[in-house]
Amino acid sequence: MSTTVTKVVTPELWPDLAALFGERGASSGCWCMWFRVPPRQWTANGNAGNRAAMEVIVAEGHRPGLLAYREGRPVGWMSVAPRPEFRRIEAADEGRAEEAGAEGIWSVVCFYIGAGQRGSGVAAELLAAGIEHARRGGARIVEAYPVERDGASNADAFTGPRSLFEKAGFRETGRFDRWAAVPHASGPDARRLSRPPGRPVMRLRL
Repeated sequence: MSTTVTKVVTPELWPDLAALFGERGASSGCWCMWFRVPPRQWTANGNAGNRAAMEVIVAEGHRPGLLAYREGRPVGWMSVAPRPEFRRIEAADEGRAEEAGAEGIWSVVCFYIGAGQRGSGVAAELLAAGIEHARRGGARIVEAYPVERDGASNADAFTGPRSLFEKAGFRETGRFDRWAAVPHASGPDARRLSRPPGRPVMRLRL
């Protein structure tokens, strides 16, 4: 198996991220902007607008995630950053403002693994590197929102499978039924849905 090298995305690595995502912007013209802007803006942006928005984020030095390389070419991406950067999660939770904007909570919101590399351990290596990146950045908690079935398509499982996070030591803190409710499923007073199944919030304390 080829050795995997992971790198935090910087402006110099933008061409590699763009090459990995390709003309479709990873999936449906997303360019990993789905969590970062309000829903209507994401739709209005389209492929070109979302690409431009992510390019600005990278150019301004915000470090939105990590790339994985094998044999010198990019084969995978993971988005991890402080949770306040993800407006779809944070913006609508006025009732838990203190927790919602709590310093030191980072979120893993997306994986994209290139064709021919899926199932070969790239995601696990990205997650391990991303945890260390978050730790160095001052994170005290890393949070994830996985799907609960392994083997889902790359598009459907973009937040990662539950088993991936369990193996890395993440534990469920609660459940939510829409992205705006994520903060209610976090922290010491996390609440569960009255009618599961929902999607879990999983946390790793550093």
